[in-house]
Amino acid sequence: MTADEYIQAAPTLVLYDSLTKTRSVLEQYQNVLVSVSGGADSDDMVNVVEHLKTERQRITYVWFDTGIEMAATKRHLAYLQEKYKIEIKREKGAMPVAGAVKSVGYPFYSKNFSESIYRLQRHGFEWEDEPFDVLLKKYPNCRAALRWWCNNYKDGPHRPLQTEIGSARGMKEFMVKNPPNFLISKRCCDEAKKKAAYMAGRKYSADIQFTGVRRSEGGPRSTAIKSCMADGAHGKRHYPLFWWRDSDKKAFEVAYGIVHSDAYTVYGCTRTGCAGCPFAGHFEKELEMIHKYEPHLAVAVENIFKPAYEYTRKYREFKNSL
Repeated sequence: MTADEYIQAAPTLVLYDSLTKTRSVLEQYQNVLVSVSGGADSDDMVNVVEHLKTERQRITYVWFDTGIEMAATKRHLAYLQEKYKIEIKREKGAMPVAGAVKSVGYPFYSKNFSESIYRLQRHGFEWEDEPFDVLLKKYPNCRAALRWWCNNYKDGPHRPLQTEIGSARGMKEFMVKNPPNFLISKRCCDEAKKKAAYMAGRKYSADIQFTGVRRSEGGPRSTAIKSCMADGAHGKRHYPLFWWRDSDKKAFEVAYGIVHSDAYTVYGCTRTGCAGCPFAGHFEKELEMIHKYEPHLAVAVENIFKPAYEYTRKYREFKNSL
């Protein structure tokens, strides 16, 4: 199937437009780095790139090993290599997740909450339930995190924003009574994944990097990114699937015969990535699944994230008692 035929076969207008855009982007760059996660969106992206690439281009596929990846994902990478006759290079970040959480902090509840807690911990915060102005005098260099703690991102009475601790019922009362005795942050993702992408971009002299982010999937990445193209401090980025709705994704996969990994089709995952990550609100269900299908990985994950799991469970018990 030629690139023209491939685009013409697109079953929806959104897909047709996005494939046309991606083809245009590919034609402009010589060295393209494609991040392959082994997840559902990345399966679609590999299919797109393989059908729209030109002969003059150097396409480098990379997978970032965080140290807690499922065997199902690794098997699927082998499947992708065989299906498309490509090589998916294995790269690692500055440190694996197991080392990162001990060094820069454990994930807890959400990335926004974890970052605010991290900043408060760095300033020796004593988890005091005092007004914003009072706390700002005591911790003058911690304004943003104090706004989170005091629900102060908006003037006057208001329903708590997602950027404020009040958006999580009972969280502030819980932390006042149960201050965290371990370091919390969102930065294990930076050490294990983001830095790996930056290093790979330099290593392979990439002119542009492709990542499988969709706006409709939600989450911090999809809301922070505003367009299918970005040009930031770490180079140019293209998100071939950015505008795809769930219905477009489903139609694409039927039309082009996409096969996903066992993590989806057998285990029942709705996402892949760092197994058992505490940021996932349903991590208990995910742990149950991992114990069933990959027990050795489950034991490792339970040990790696133990403080975060225990603190989350304790918070949930507190919240349910209110």
